[in-house]
Amino acid sequence: MSKSSVATQQTSSKRRIVVGVDMSQTGDHAIREAMRLSRALDDGELHVTFVIATDRNPDAKKLDALDAQLTETVEKLRDHVAEVCKPGSNEAAFSAEAVFHVRLGKPAPAIHQVAVDVDADIIVVGTHGRKGVEKWILGSVAEELTRTAHVPVLVAHPKDFEGLDKSAKADPPRPGQDLKSDEGLSRRVHLEFTPRTSHISGLI
Repeated sequence: MSKSSVATQQTSSKRRIVVGVDMSQTGDHAIREAMRLSRALDDGELHVTFVIATDRNPDAKKLDALDAQLTETVEKLRDHVAEVCKPGSNEAAFSAEAVFHVRLGKPAPAIHQVAVDVDADIIVVGTHGRKGVEKWILGSVAEELTRTAHVPVLVAHPKDFEGLDKSAKADPPRPGQDLKSDEGLSRRVHLEFTPRTSHISGLI
């Protein structure tokens, strides 16, 4: 087997996470969640994507300005992610590698194209939670991606249960006990999964 074939196999084994970042609080939720997922995977690879909004066919002067902006944006993006994902005072230090992408165009299609280009397993994106007319006018990158993406999309929200009460009956009923409420049933079950055996339909 050639070295290039081995390299391709090794690369294809990675679990690639594409995260859309816009250097806002919303994007920060997304990058933290994406970093958490990437660190939880032994073979995780994080692809941080920032989109510069541009016209469909920018002129030569605009292209020159964008060319300079691309390099500058990559540096800013790297520093921003390093700051956002910095561990707290009670957390352990860690290191991580990330691939930074700066694309031109509309955010949702550009983020999705990065996912296609790197063969991503999931896209992580934040949401501004806009409603009503503002949502209709401005649209939502998260909403568009959940409708159009050809890969699972995780919409990151900050964890905040303030003002929400837990169920009055958190534990499941005892075995044989009648279910006399609308709270439902929870049960912890141990499952074991084994690889599927290959077979040809119609043959034993």
